[in-house]
Amino acid sequence: MEEIDQQKLHSEVSLEKREKLIDPPYMSGDLSNFHLADVLQILATKPGQHLIEVFFPEGMGKIYLEGELLHSAEVIGPEPKQGVEALRVLLSLPNGHFEVRTPALWPKKASLNGPVQALIIEAARLEDEANPAEEVLFDESLFEEDFLPKKTIHPLQRIKKLLPEVNFLALVEPSGEVKGSLGDGAPEELAGTASFISLQLKELGHLLGLGELKAFAASSKRHFCAALCCSQEVIAMKGQPRKGLLWWSKKLLQAEKEWRS
Repeated sequence: MEEIDQQKLHSEVSLEKREKLIDPPYMSGDLSNFHLADVLQILATKPGQHLIEVFFPEGMGKIYLEGELLHSAEVIGPEPKQGVEALRVLLSLPNGHFEVRTPALWPKKASLNGPVQALIIEAARLEDEANPAEEVLFDESLFEEDFLPKKTIHPLQRIKKLLPEVNFLALVEPSGEVKGSLGDGAPEELAGTASFISLQLKELGHLLGLGELKAFAASSKRHFCAALCCSQEVIAMKGQPRKGLLWWSKKLLQAEKEWRS
């Protein structure tokens, strides 16, 4: 009779038990086709607890969320990370594979514990600081005056140039009064929403200990809208949802810098 390898048998039994404990993924895909930020936005609309496992060449990551709240995030690998830093790394991955399933275990300690949208914007801000765009030196003396950019361009036109996907912008005071607009649309329709969002962003940022949040973005299949708080003014905008929300978050941060320049 062939002798039974007890260690191998125990390993196979343990694997079988583990596979029974872990539910199969109910959503999966490649990061080259799906933005992880969009996946989080979709899951935020679904009740219950969710676990997103992200697999990439340098390691793997896990994101736990319950309803609209992100509970924790971690990166496992040569450079382990926790919390918003882990979220920043995972959201910036250009390639990889993700799986979403019901978690068999729930972390006792929360490393994030905040709304999905607010933490996505914060992760985008950290990514922008960690990997700033390369500065292009421009020597005006090498060009004739006719070819120099006009310095009298309206601020909304500068924002429109930075965000060509936006087809309508409105400059709104916190009180809701419209100070100007650019593009085809009714600024009054955006004014009330933009002023309300700006107030909520300030309160939400202080509540989460993240400081003053400056931007908000929401997207559906056909429409995209955003609000950007700049000093004592709010820029409300509408456009086509051709990019993922993480891309928009980075662009909104660039727009805020452009407005201050």
